[in-house]
Amino acid sequence: MPRRVPGGEDNRAERRQLTVLFCDLVGSTPPSQQLDAEEWRDLIAQYQQAAAGAVARFGGHVAKNLGMGCASREGKLSQHSNISPRVKAKTCTGCESCLAWCSVGAISMTSPGAEATQKRGIAVIDSEKCIGCGECIHVCPPGAIHIQWNETIPLFQKKMVEYAYGAVQRKKGKTVCLNFLTQMTPDCDCHDYSDTPIVNDIGILASEDPVAIDQASADLVNQAPGNRSSKLTKNWEPGEDKFQALYPNVDWRIQLDYAEEIGLGTRQYELIKV
Repeated sequence: MPRRVPGGEDNRAERRQLTVLFCDLVGSTPPSQQLDAEEWRDLIAQYQQAAAGAVARFGGHVAKNLGMGCASREGKLSQHSNISPRVKAKTCTGCESCLAWCSVGAISMTSPGAEATQKRGIAVIDSEKCIGCGECIHVCPPGAIHIQWNETIPLFQKKMVEYAYGAVQRKKGKTVCLNFLTQMTPDCDCHDYSDTPIVNDIGILASEDPVAIDQASADLVNQAPGNRSSKLTKNWEPGEDKFQALYPNVDWRIQLDYAEEIGLGTRQYELIKV
């Protein structure tokens, strides 16, 4: 029941608008490994102050800063630790840009070949040392470094599900999920560039079930006609799998199947348009 506090002030709950802003610090993994904890904290604090200032200019207030997936830096590295990139020898120019970015020294250069055409060495990644941060992939000028799409990808997908489950398992009925199906570009937001959306904007989804909302989001994207001017090279028609066309070696259903299996939510849903 509503009550009044001394002085006659109304203590009833106030409805407020909440905005969740997702930002990715491109290239943040190497300095996080190289700097002392205090130096890294101070650097992140500068970013947080700048972000808070930008929000304040629009009359907003930053209530809390959270890492991606509610995972710590160590947790994020644990999620990626089974994914060791590989170098395409024919594409590598031996520029050594990746060496400077590898925070754990997992990359080395082979000796130049005897042939006159091979004047530089080729980058080699030690899978035992590699922590799977993926920074070398983004900084390679000729694009010679790629993720190995093998059996480790399903394991990586399941790890992400487990971290999501850990974040909400004790908050049943107290969380809400929002999916913005707008500007859906083909690549991860950790890239420092954007690209043509694979489908037109669909809208915003809301649900208390994180699995149901992701299943509905995937269905809506696949039911939409694909953008032929995007990176999609096939599966443009409504009903065809857009995600499989972009990443043929990754089965996105693994995450939802596993999430349902461990009790994070259900893939069954009812779509209500408002």
